[in-house]
Amino acid sequence: MFGEDADATSFGRQDFLAFGREYGIDYRFPDIDGEAPAGDATIARGRIDETLLPSGFRFTHSDLTIFHSYESISLGHAPLLMVIVLEGCVRLSIGAVQRELGSGMAVSLQLRPEFALAAYQPAGQRLETVVLAFDPGAPMLARSEQGSLRALLRGVQDPVVLWDLPQTLRAAIEQSLLTHLPVLQKTLVLEGLALQLAGYGLPEQVQAVGRRSRASSQEHQRLEAVRQRLEFAPTEDYSLAELASRAAMSPSGLRSKFRATYGLSVFGYLRKCRLNLAWHYLEQGYSVQQAAHRSGYRHATNFATAFRRHFGVSPKNVI
Repeated sequence: MFGEDADATSFGRQDFLAFGREYGIDYRFPDIDGEAPAGDATIARGRIDETLLPSGFRFTHSDLTIFHSYESISLGHAPLLMVIVLEGCVRLSIGAVQRELGSGMAVSLQLRPEFALAAYQPAGQRLETVVLAFDPGAPMLARSEQGSLRALLRGVQDPVVLWDLPQTLRAAIEQSLLTHLPVLQKTLVLEGLALQLAGYGLPEQVQAVGRRSRASSQEHQRLEAVRQRLEFAPTEDYSLAELASRAAMSPSGLRSKFRATYGLSVFGYLRKCRLNLAWHYLEQGYSVQQAAHRSGYRHATNFATAFRRHFGVSPKNVI
């Protein structure tokens, strides 16, 4: 585990890669990747402390000075993952879903193996975060608690929710991190904080379907699974028959119910997700052709036409 000592620790590329192998995270270092290794450059310096709590939450606090930008890509699984930024900036993305977190901001999401979560940490900043991940298979978790928490999380239908950290809760987090306590007391304090964070940041459980949709609650859940797949993995090739099979509907049923629920056709929604993703790549400095291919378009000319129709500007004009 990083940061077991009280003093700040320097973390190089090899330290991050070792951490990634343990937790299933792929790290990339755009500032120095491709350079001839002249020793292990220091990526960050500071502390990373991790505590596994009896409720099944893994509480990770990191306080780092970032010297070289790095990106972490996770394909793991967590019914609930919360990222809270106390200081600094983190950019998160899952497919076409992009979120930028600044100080005092948080995001709650469901981490799934089929959808890669990418987090980009820019250089030249002090970055302090708390990451709370629920592990339903944690050995410390009581069976009764496991069942109730897992049942609660199964009802969550909104996969990514951005929220502001209440000032009182932020103060409680900072105070607990500054206070030196024996292991048992620290675990109890962090347990209480984890449950409060889950209470504030747990996405709403949506039972009712929007007024425009005639779909039943179960049908809505299947439609939402299709929508999330399009948004989280927009670069894949899809057919209406395949998506209808996933939703346990006929192709005509999926076509009409998807439009009634979300206001767009299935492939109109996919096009919107791909174009939003392309805009993100263009903002990062990719060429029009690179952005087109990275967002699922085979031909840059078709992409440029769709982009102008959707946004009203040429992709060449995106800064």
